[in-house]
Amino acid sequence: MPFKNRYFIICFLVSLSAFSQNTLNSGLLPKIVLSADISDKTKSINTIESRFVIDEEYENISYNLVDMSSILSIKTGLNQSFNFGYLLRLRNSETIHRTFQHYNIIQQQLTYKLAHRFAFEQFYQEGFSPEFRTRYRIGFQKALNGEILDVKEFYVKIANEYLYDFTDLEIRLTPYLGYQMTRKNKLEVGLDYRLSNFINDCGENDLWFRATWYISIN
Repeated sequence: MPFKNRYFIICFLVSLSAFSQNTLNSGLLPKIVLSADISDKTKSINTIESRFVIDEEYENISYNLVDMSSILSIKTGLNQSFNFGYLLRLRNSETIHRTFQHYNIIQQQLTYKLAHRFAFEQFYQEGFSPEFRTRYRIGFQKALNGEILDVKEFYVKIANEYLYDFTDLEIRLTPYLGYQMTRKNKLEVGLDYRLSNFINDCGENDLWFRATWYISIN
């Protein structure tokens, strides 16, 4: 069986397991990603993302938090790169600082692309001990028209991610539909499903509707 078929089957089984849980939180995750090439091998990536929670009991949507991050991406090979970044999270009266390191591998096939990301994160907050987390994500992307993605064409992107904070596991499944508006702009909309407290509890579900606008200024 081809790898991409096995990948779709795994994602489907994970989603079935996740939706069998009881607790479900939902909301909106709008995000803007602004990137700029510094040199042939380095890139600056800056993001801002807000979170709005849907309260089904009171039938309203409330602001929850905002994340602002800056990343320096360094290309180390034809299909490999390292990211070094900092994220500031503002949530009510809380301020959370996060530093992170990513190792990225992209496998470009004839008609689709596979992306692997290995990550290590550190969390710092006043009054709390530092926390650490590891992450692994595999992503699949394919143009819906033809073998390669052209301007004014749609594409699909599906990612499966595993996050471990040395006490418990979180699983994420993110199917997106993307549109390459111009050479420097693209838009992705889709779902971000998260199953947390996977090991020590019965599981907590989060289902977010995500919209991301990618802008390149080069």
